[in-house]
Amino acid sequence: MDELTVLTKAMKLEREGQRFYLQAAGASQDPETAGMFRTLAEDEEHHYAYIERQVNELKAGKGWLHIPELDRVEAVDAQAPIFPAGKQAPEVLPAKPSLEEALLFGLDTEIKSYELYKNCAGSIGNPEAKQMFEKLAAAERGHFDTLMTRYESHFGYPR
Repeated sequence: MDELTVLTKAMKLEREGQRFYLQAAGASQDPETAGMFRTLAEDEEHHYAYIERQVNELKAGKGWLHIPELDRVEAVDAQAPIFPAGKQAPEVLPAKPSLEEALLFGLDTEIKSYELYKNCAGSIGNPEAKQMFEKLAAAERGHFDTLMTRYESHFGYPR
């Protein structure tokens, strides 16, 4: 997969994540959980913007650019597992998801983004591109951890 294809796929995942989190925030009965979903939606919008800037640079023939907003994100450990064994995320989110369904779906969404970025970081030769993908993977891992903490606080783990 070439770099522009990967980035285009990444933009799609970020946009889908944002839509999901906004929907989940609107459906949540718990104000704290709704706030968490809104924050995650904002983060996904920022990620989309970072990737869009990079796509525009590559299309203009300018190469990889530095994304200062990602400087505060530590690169991810590409070998660390992310999703706990024995738990399954729903394939399709019901129209009126329960909190558990929404959290599990969000966890799966973050895994998909994390895996895309982690795999790209591991296979790309360009150091600037590798760093961007590592940092995006780390940001998605942070989202996963936030969702898992919320899941565990409501439902315990394992169930």
